[in-house]
Amino acid sequence: MIVMTREMIFDQLDRTIRKMRTIRMFQVLFDCAVVYGIICVIVDGTRVTLFNQTMVQNNAMIVVLLIGAIDLCLAVIRRNYRSTGMQLSQQFTGRLSDQEMQLVRALERF
Repeated sequence: MIVMTREMIFDQLDRTIRKMRTIRMFQVLFDCAVVYGIICVIVDGTRVTLFNQTMVQNNAMIVVLLIGAIDLCLAVIRRNYRSTGMQLSQQFTGRLSDQEMQLVRALERF
């Protein structure tokens, strides 16, 4: 088992939170794409224009489902980062500094 110093834990936790923010940004993008795709499939008829491409409704539904699967994968990745961050934050011993406390609170918001 590797013993990590407070600085190493702080740096790793900071990197984990930055990765989670990036994943959240992509997840919001894919959430919007799923909503847009669902609206296009519902509103259009048998020929759907989705992301400036015209396709049959069944193909458009498959595209929306695949985008939804990507969104789900991003949610799982973010959850794994969060659990890793929680394990890292539990390694802090003693009284936390202000910066460390802010990182732990930022992690809890995710």
